[in-house]
Amino acid sequence: MAVRIQDLYTFHVVARTGAMQDAAHELGVTPGAISQRIRAVEERHGLRLFDRSKHGITLTAAGLALQSDVGAAFSKIEAAHHEHFATNRDTVRISASATFAQSMLVSSVGRFSQKYPKFRVSVETADRLVDLKSEPIDLAIRHGLGKYPGLRAEWLCAPELVLVASPTLLEKHGSLTRPADCLCYRLLPDATGKDWSIWFEAQEVDATNARYGPHYGNDLLTVKAVTEGQGLALLNDLYVKDGLASGELVRALETVWPTKFAYYAVALPEAFEKPSVRSFVTWLKDDLI
Repeated sequence: MAVRIQDLYTFHVVARTGAMQDAAHELGVTPGAISQRIRAVEERHGLRLFDRSKHGITLTAAGLALQSDVGAAFSKIEAAHHEHFATNRDTVRISASATFAQSMLVSSVGRFSQKYPKFRVSVETADRLVDLKSEPIDLAIRHGLGKYPGLRAEWLCAPELVLVASPTLLEKHGSLTRPADCLCYRLLPDATGKDWSIWFEAQEVDATNARYGPHYGNDLLTVKAVTEGQGLALLNDLYVKDGLASGELVRALETVWPTKFAYYAVALPEAFEKPSVRSFVTWLKDDLI
C-alpha cells in the first residue's frame, strides 16, 4: 500500500497543534481538507486516531502511537526546512549584465557587505533576461524603461550613455543635429542588443527603418568597431573616455538624456518583501546616486 506522505504530515501537524483549525491555517488549506486527510489516514490504518467532542480533539491510544512513530521524523524535516529558510532569507541572488556588474555593481556590493555583514550577496552575470518566475534569482538589474509585465521595477539610476562615432565617418556622411538623424547611419548594438530600440522609444523616434551593423556581444569590441567607422554606438563613458580623449572618437550628438531610460531593480512583487532584497535595493538606490 502506497504511503501518502501529505496525509501523514497533516496528521502530524494536527497532533502537534491540537486543533484542525490551527493545522488548516498552518498548511494553507481549508478545515474540510484537513478532515478529509485525517479520515484517509484513519481508514488506511483501520483505527480511530482522534476522539472528537464539542471541546475539540484529543489523540487516541492509536493516535499517540502513530505520532510517536512519525513525529520525530517530521520534526527533523521541519527543523531542516526552517534552518534553510532562515539562511535563504539572508541571501540575495542578483542577475546583472557583465558591463553593469563590472562598472557599477561590484563596488556597491562591497560597501553593502561591509555595512550589512549578515546578508550574503550572490551575483550572476548574464546578458540574457533571466526568468524570475522559474529561475533561482531574487533580483535582476535591467536597463530599459521600467516596463516589465508581472514584475515590480524600482528605478536605480540613469547614467548617460555616450553616443559616439568616428570623426571620419561624420565627415563623410554629415553631422547629427537630432536623434532621428541616427537613422541615416548604421547602428552598432551594445552587448545586450537592445539599447538602440529602447533609446529611440524614449526619444519618441520611429525606428522601423533603422539599419543595424554587427553585434559583437562585448562593449570593448564595439568601441573598436566604432573607432574603425563601422557605425554609431551608445556606450558607457567608461569604455569611450580614452577614444574621446585621443580624438579617435567624438560625441555624435549632444542631447538631454531621458531619465526614464535607466537601470531598474526588477523582481517579483513578493520578492521585495524578503529582508535581504529590500535592504539591498534600498542601499543600491542611495549608493548609485
